[in-house]
Order: sequence, then structure tokens, then C-alpha cells
Amino acid sequence: MPSSVMSLFCCLFMAITFSGIDVAAYPTGAPTTACESMTPDHGFPPSNIPCPFEIILNQNQTFSNGSLKITLQSSQPSGSFKGFLVMGFNKATDRVIGSFQIPSSYNLSKTVDCNNEYENAATHKSKDPKESVTLDWIPPQGYDGDVIFKTTFVEQFTTYWVKQPSEIVKVVASENATPTSTTTDVTNTRPPLPDVYDGCGLSKGCIATPDDCVKSKTCSMMATYKKLVNDHLQLEIYGQVKGNEYVAVGFSTDSKMGSDSVVECVQYRETLEAYQSYNTPQRNNQRLPSNLPGFVKLNSPTYVDGYIYCSVQHPLVFNNTVSFDLNKPHYLLMATGSTGKDNIQEHSEKEKSGMSIDLTKDYSVSYFKESRVLKQLHGSFMVIAWLMAASTGVMMPRYMKKTWVGKQFMKKDLWFVYHRALMVLAWTLTVIGFIIIFIDVDGWVSESISENPHPLIGCITTVLAFIQPFMAWMRPLPNAPNRYIFNWAHMLVGYSAHILAITCIFLAVEMDEAELPYETYWILTAHVCCYVGVHVLLTFLARRNVDGHGEMKDDNPGLKQASLQRQVILVCYICIVVGLGSAVIAFIAGA
Repeated sequence: MPSSVMSLFCCLFMAITFSGIDVAAYPTGAPTTACESMTPDHGFPPSNIPCPFEIILNQNQTFSNGSLKITLQSSQPSGSFKGFLVMGFNKATDRVIGSFQIPSSYNLSKTVDCNNEYENAATHKSKDPKESVTLDWIPPQGYDGDVIFKTTFVEQFTTYWVKQPSEIVKVVASENATPTSTTTDVTNTRPPLPDVYDGCGLSKGCIATPDDCVKSKTCSMMATYKKLVNDHLQLEIYGQVKGNEYVAVGFSTDSKMGSDSVVECVQYRETLEAYQSYNTPQRNNQRLPSNLPGFVKLNSPTYVDGYIYCSVQHPLVFNNTVSFDLNKPHYLLMATGSTGKDNIQEHSEKEKSGMSIDLTKDYSVSYFKESRVLKQLHGSFMVIAWLMAASTGVMMPRYMKKTWVGKQFMKKDLWFVYHRALMVLAWTLTVIGFIIIFIDVDGWVSESISENPHPLIGCITTVLAFIQPFMAWMRPLPNAPNRYIFNWAHMLVGYSAHILAITCIFLAVEMDEAELPYETYWILTAHVCCYVGVHVLLTFLARRNVDGHGEMKDDNPGLKQASLQRQVILVCYICIVVGLGSAVIAFIAGA
């Protein structure tokens, strides 16, 4: 294969692979985990060029019982940013102070509760480009001192600036400022929690975590359901929370987060409430402006001894952005995490039912933890097939034909024996992994390609890999006039399958089902770099041992030395790819 074609494939390999890394962004605003560093978790360092955005203050002095208007905008014509996080800091102590006020009708920004204090930061609501954002900041009552605002601007996923400072603002304590307490002890006025376990498996269905917690009444998260006579569902939500947190249950047709109807049980600022919301196809949660008709709270939400409880009457057929019919089986999703004023935030714990549940009939006791053995086998088989076997097997026909000269096994050259054995291993594991995942998900899962291209690319990869051995079986003799057609076809199909397979593994990392850490991307990136680097090195070494017609010179006195070099490089490469692949498999096994 010409080196130019090899280079093209390497470029495509890297381009397609890295296109899947953009997964750590927060299009609906910075999470509370970003409060300390104010740095987006994008996997890229902040930009080192001057920031093209600025913080404009409507005055440089205000009273502690007043307010300050802050505008975030571009310092260049037609400039825009997609995301931001802004806070006010006591200049003397560098402590976050004050709070932001944002009208509910304002759709560009929202408040964030940082460091267990209310609304002391503000961030974006969407990733839409913004030319300017205006916010109102309220100083602490009775505060007297200097304040500086720091803002993180995100222009693109890979381009952002952290903690850009504003001018200093002088806050003067007003004479009539009187501190007010925001803490209200309402524990004694709340009724006790109902016995959520009563009737489980008899008069209502229950799903909970951890395993076997219903019998011992020690569940950390639980949902119950039963059909009422008026075509409604009685739904109970129960879970362990602390502070401003929520427990939520979602109804999903495909076990994946996205396009789900959600019921939230929320504690925020000592206020307990039940809301309805919707998980968009992009997996962002949006609370409905008002609950849907037929959604009725059967009891006042209750919080006692670290546990929150909500009971609601929920229509079986309704329209929550899209139409839902809970008469049909659905997967149940549950999650808990922190909440803001207007919507719940990213979950700290999540669970999903192992199978779809008939909410109108299936009154059994079940648990969220499902067997992940088939998913783990699928992922492990694909890693072995493509990160280890295939990535080594493709080296043999390109670089190793003159490495074991005169050595054969069963009348076949060693390079061909190794190539065939590795590619047969990759083929076998790919086919088995393909069958396993179809069994696990019970057939084809209906999902848009833009939302998750992994299944489609995986199917294409399997088809390309499947036909490879049959093409090889029908290959013409080496001296046949049309042999070159087979060589090119076999090469193109093989490299296409390899590129798509590695891309597919990259895409799998961002899938909820995989439950893989972000570090997996760096391991896969290291594999790609090693793969491309070895191709470049072996191509360079091969150039030194060819004549003017591109043929290997058998009388080259350095032939044995070159053969030894290739063997050493191959052994080192195998050790690296096996090590990296084993690390990915360890992540899969521990998920």
C-alpha cells in the first residue's frame, strides 16, 4: 500500500476519532462542581490570548441595601460567547459574596448556589451565542468594602477564559440595613413520613435501591406506582437527601436519558414541592412552567430525618412536550442531586430499571441494579478485537513480509500466519460481541443517529468486518492479472472497518450505559497516537531498504538488522496496545 494512502487513513482515523470527544460541556449552565475553580471540564487548557469579552458595571459605588447592574459583553463587534459563570468576591478575603436576581422570564441566564449559599453565582441557560447578558447583583446586607467580579467566558468548546476580573466596586454600608435571618425551623410543623413500604408487591409496584432494601426498609431511593380507577397513576417518590436536593423519577421508552417525562420531589430553601419536567433529547432537564392537567399532589411533600417524600396523582396519557402513554411499558429512571431555583441540576446518583415495566399491572418488588455482564462482555470483546488484535494484525502485510524470511508454519509465511490469526480473532470477537449486545438490548433500539451514532456505526463496522474473510477466501492467485483489485478492495474494507471500530469505541464512552470515566478518552487517544506513530516509524524504516522501484532489496546487507528492528518495534507496540486495552477493559469491568 502506498505510504500516501496510509497517511490518508491515519488522518481520517484521527479526525473521525477526535470528533467524538466533545462530551463534557454543560449547555444548560455550569454545575455547582465548577464553583471552586470556575473552570469548565472540557479537557482543554484555557486560552492564552487576550480575552475578547468584558464585564461592564453601571456604577463603581453602591450601598449595601441597593443593587448593581452587570453586563457581560464582547469587546469586539459581532463577537459572542456561548457560556459564562460569574461571581462577586470580597476583594480583601476573596470570598464569594452577594446574590444575583434574574427574572423568571429571562431566558439567557440563571442563578447557581455555590458553597451552600443561595444564588451567589450566575451562569448561562443555553449554549446559544450571546452578544451580551445583563444581571442584577445584590450586596450582602450591612456589607462595607470592595468587591470585584470574576467571570469565566466560553466562546467555543476548546476556547475559554477563566476568572476575568472586573473593575473594583465600592460597597458602602447603608444606615438602615438590618440583617435578616433566612433560616426557618419548620421541622416540628411537618407531618411524619407515610410508610412508603406498606403494600409493596401486593397493592402497588415498588422499585428501589439498594438490592433487598424493601424488606429491611432501608432504601436510599424508591418509587411506587399503582393504577387508579380514573385512568391515573398514583406515584410515590421517596429518597435520602440533604440541603437543596431532589429525588426524581423519569419515564423512558428506551432506558436511556433523553425525551423522558420526569416528576421531581424537591427541597429548596426549606420549601418542599413536586414538579413536572422533561428531559430533552440532548439530555438536559427543563422544568415545565406549570404542572400538566390531571397532575395532583395527593399529600403535601414531606421531609423528615434526611428523607423526602412526595405522592402525586399522575395522568396515564398526557403530553409533556411529546406524547406519553403510560399504559404501555416504560423504563423507570431515578436520580438524586442538587437543585437550583428553577430546575434540578446534574444528578449525583442515578439508577434505571433493568427492563420496561407495565405500570398498570406489574405490582412486584424490583430493584434498579441490573446485570451488566453482557454489556461488559460486548465492550471487552470489541476492545480486544480492535484495540489489540486488529491494530496489530494490520501491521503484518504492510511491514512484516521480510521480517521472518524463510520461516513458515504449515507452508505459510509467518507474517501471513500471524496476520490471519489476529484478524480471525478480531472477526470472531466482533461477531460474538455484535450478537451479545443485540441480545442484551432485546433487538434494535430506536434512537436518532444525531443523538447516538454508536449503534449504526457499530453495525456498519460489523458488516465490513464480516465480509473480510470471505473476500480473502476468494482472493485470486498472487500472479493473477486482477490481483491488484483484490489488494485494494481488501485494504479499503479492512482499514474502513478499523477506523469505524475505533471511532465507535470513542463514541461508546459518552453513553450512559457504558458508565466509563472521562479518563478513558485519554487512554484511547494514547492508543491512536501510538498506532499512527508506529506506522510512521515503520514506513520510514522501510524506505531505507527499498530500491528505486519500491521493492525490498533482498541483497541489502542491513536486511537482518532491519528485520530485528521491526521485531523490536512490533513487540514494544504489542506491549503498549495490550496495556492500554487492558486499562480500558478494567474500566469496563469496574463500571
